[in-house]
Amino acid sequence: EEEIIEDSEEDEKKKPVTHIKSYTDIQKMKLDKLMANPEKPVNIPERPVDRNVNKAAEFCHNIMGSSAGAGSGEFHLYRQMRRKEQNRQKILAYRKMRDELNDAYKQKLDENKKLADEKTDKKRKKRQKTKEKQENKKSKPVMEVNSDGSESKTDSEKDEKDMADKVKKVPMDDPLMKEPPKASLIIQF
Repeated sequence: EEEIIEDSEEDEKKKPVTHIKSYTDIQKMKLDKLMANPEKPVNIPERPVDRNVNKAAEFCHNIMGSSAGAGSGEFHLYRQMRRKEQNRQKILAYRKMRDELNDAYKQKLDENKKLADEKTDKKRKKRQKTKEKQENKKSKPVMEVNSDGSESKTDSEKDEKDMADKVKKVPMDDPLMKEPPKASLIIQF
């Protein structure tokens, strides 16, 4: 009896116990099963194509309808034909509405893209214009003539030089500008 207990304990040790706590665990199990044999082909189903509802249906034309004269045996055939036709009309109406909404959506996307492009073009031109003005200012330095006849730079240009020196001296200690650590990324499930 002791040996039987040991065998059952060994079997329990061999089988890993998985506790499913969320849908993520289910996905992990499925992925593990797929990756156990990567050479095995995976069947990815294609999207179903819309059925052609305008295809001619088989009609039984010797039906009198729901009015008097129709036998009790033909009435269910009349109802079946009527139901199929109503379903066909509903499908056609739905497809028409779906296509109209898709067209309206695509048209709205095109309009939004056109407006965004116009807006960015306008802002780009404004940026280029201000940039050209600044370049023109810098290319024409204003010199002051001192009382002794010598030329010197204006105070604003001196201030700009001082600010540039200060900016160069301040080291960048931004953590986003540093390279990430070389440690590998660990994702726990």
